[in-house]
Amino acid sequence: MHNLTKIKLFRILLCMSYPLALIFIFPFILFKRKNPTGLFFFFDRYAIGGAQRIHIDILQSVAEINKQVYFTRSSPDDYLKKEFYSIANTHSKDIHFWCDNLLIRLFTVHYYSLYINRHSKGHVFSSNSTFFYDMLFFLKKSVVKTELLHNFTHGKNGMEFFGLANHKLLNYRVVYDIFTLSNIKNQYISYGIDSKYTDRILFIEPGVSFVPFGKKDYSLPLKVLYAGRGGPQKRIYLLNAIAEKCIEQKLPISFHFAGTMQDELSPLVKQNAVLHGEISEKEKMYALYQDCHIILMTSAYEGFPMIIKEGMANGCLPVVTALEGNKTHLTHQQNALLIEKPEDEEGVVAQAVSYITMLCNDNGLLHNLSATAHNYARQHFDRTVFLQKYLAFFNSTGIATDCN
Repeated sequence: MHNLTKIKLFRILLCMSYPLALIFIFPFILFKRKNPTGLFFFFDRYAIGGAQRIHIDILQSVAEINKQVYFTRSSPDDYLKKEFYSIANTHSKDIHFWCDNLLIRLFTVHYYSLYINRHSKGHVFSSNSTFFYDMLFFLKKSVVKTELLHNFTHGKNGMEFFGLANHKLLNYRVVYDIFTLSNIKNQYISYGIDSKYTDRILFIEPGVSFVPFGKKDYSLPLKVLYAGRGGPQKRIYLLNAIAEKCIEQKLPISFHFAGTMQDELSPLVKQNAVLHGEISEKEKMYALYQDCHIILMTSAYEGFPMIIKEGMANGCLPVVTALEGNKTHLTHQQNALLIEKPEDEEGVVAQAVSYITMLCNDNGLLHNLSATAHNYARQHFDRTVFLQKYLAFFNSTGIATDCN
């Protein structure tokens, strides 16, 4: 079933249950203490991931402002829970239990929308949470409603359709790569959406931290790293095929894997690679970046992932598929090696093996490209700028004032 159909059907159920919510739910809301600033965040989960790292930075941008944060999906791990929950002036709560069951979810949507509406002014910011879209229809006009869209999936079940279905109700849609921005505009044209709604799209690009590190050792073996999750989007089976070919050719390479993709690796790769598991501490992750030479990614679609930015900030050279989001910042043989025709999976494997072999044989090229990548990151991926832009955005909505 298409996401647009799901949205319409569930909204009908929400409208039917609204009178009951007014009778049985609203009285309890009167006893719930108001949020002094009216600033609310609804995220999917606190499991480890690049999107969650961005969510943490967004919360850090308003560290001095009181806020409530709700997680609406079950998290497969709790590696980032402590980091989310320890952010200053933040009340965090996992409400996925109340969102998973269809019947309970109906009244949970009404509970939080009615609660938010009690505030004279509010701002609800959300990313990757379908619960947020369920609330939109019931939130009053004075509440600012902002969606952060990480990327397009180009399928009928993508998050982009939730934003499309609710474009009139959203005050702002935030993106952080040019490709996603272009996709939204094209989607609006395809569905006949008035061009005035494109003015509600904001572009705020995430940044990364820079830490001093010593001179990088470029001697062999060449250390190739993938960090992150698995799943169809990431095409771990292509990474596995690349590693197998390099292992079979007995190239002087050490493959490193950090994250949740290990079950998707073959026994051969597991036996000949370094498996780090989940790494939740930024210091440990940065140390791994600094010890490696290459960030390898074979994704079918992406915006511009944080792993590439963090890797470049620590002197790693991206060897990645030539997706439009990646090409926003990466130029072949200048600050990256781009794998062309990402849809040609055999070609992706062949090109990646060729690039890795070339770097094994040309230490000077590796050194020069890595240095260029690092310098580019310093000039374009400053986390401080990202935090300043988000703080200015939230302040522009008047959210830092008392909303009681």
